[in-house]
Amino acid sequence: MRLYGFYSKSISIVLCFLFIQSIFMFNQIFIDNAYSTTAEITKEAKDPLVLKWAFIAAALVTGLATIGAAIAVGLVGSSAMGAMSERPEMAGRALIFVGLAEGIAIYGLIVAIMILGMT
Repeated sequence: MRLYGFYSKSISIVLCFLFIQSIFMFNQIFIDNAYSTTAEITKEAKDPLVLKWAFIAAALVTGLATIGAAIAVGLVGSSAMGAMSERPEMAGRALIFVGLAEGIAIYGLIVAIMILGMT
């Protein structure tokens, strides 16, 4: 069921606000103190600005990939359930497509690990 009109606009505004707020909270809580603990762990001191942007990039890549995977799984899953209600033998094929949509989040996590591994 799709939402039209006022409700869909208000939901997207609330989700956008929550996303921006979570980015600022992540910056305040983790990133401001992360470079000091990372410098203590590593033997060589690295540039705090580089580490800060690396953490931001890793967080954005993981978050956006997860949001994209959630949208894809929602669309593919609802279509798969509709197809399975008409033809139950389509269950195996439908699960393959849902699994492919979930792979987007795993790709985002791998890229984030690669970004953090380079710092």
